[in-house]
Amino acid sequence: MANFPPNYFQGEIRDDFYIEPMMKCAWAAEIEVLEVVAEICNRHDIQYFADYGTLLGAVRHKGFIPWDDDMDISMLRSDYERFLKIAPAELPEGWQLLSIHNNPFHHQLHAIIRNGLKINYSPEYLNRFHGCPYSVGLDLFPLDVLAPTVEEDHMICELLRILVYTAQISEDNLQQALSLLPDIETLCHITLDPTQKLKPQLMRAADYVCQIYNTSGGTDISHYATHANSGAKLRLKAEWYQDRIVLPFETITVTAPAGYDEILKVNYGNYMTPVRGTQTHDYPFWKKQERILAECLMEQNNTKENK
Repeated sequence: MANFPPNYFQGEIRDDFYIEPMMKCAWAAEIEVLEVVAEICNRHDIQYFADYGTLLGAVRHKGFIPWDDDMDISMLRSDYERFLKIAPAELPEGWQLLSIHNNPFHHQLHAIIRNGLKINYSPEYLNRFHGCPYSVGLDLFPLDVLAPTVEEDHMICELLRILVYTAQISEDNLQQALSLLPDIETLCHITLDPTQKLKPQLMRAADYVCQIYNTSGGTDISHYATHANSGAKLRLKAEWYQDRIVLPFETITVTAPAGYDEILKVNYGNYMTPVRGTQTHDYPFWKKQERILAECLMEQNNTKENK
């Protein structure tokens, strides 16, 4: 387990932002998840990099961005695929590695590693994760080679948006999704089975599209879905990820790409100037988990009353 001084779990103000004690517990729990992932990577010679908000936090704050509550790492596609095969057998019991390859409900083109899927108040869990009862983890992003020309890149980005959009609507608006299949099959040169769930088929197709240029010898890379959602603005040089360095992060160190300055400039511009309110999810993350728990308990009570 990672070591934390007793006063680490006290609330504090960083950059004029108050971090409550439970968030400190959640940070510590997420660090425990990263330490397990890093150990698996080291054991199998798999390279991971702190990326996105975690890389920014390591460089600018030597830890978490005060108003952030999750962790992001990335791998080159070859290492990513190896990790997806190796990790399920080596993660601790009860942990989950979620991706489009093993979960038909997964709707993102990156993997998620979690220490469980529900709120857990058992003494063992609370002790292992520093008093944090919530499900925590990290996001794992594959880095793929981008199309060499602007025209090809925009075509791939648009195709990814169509595939992911169709996958998302397929569960609530099946007829609309079915109407888009002929064009998708023509564009991707694939055949989809309309008698089976469309979402996992479409997400796997999108994942395939992300990898089209990996053997092209191209020099620009990115997480293709994030790149597409940015308006094709996140072109990163593969050489920036060629070497690794170690950066302090809270009470541990994380592995980072040696070209972190160039990467952060592309992703965030003037990255040393903090900008709040840039989260793409609810803060704190456990609000959603508590809401889901409350809804489940209410449904159970209603079921009992109706018997």
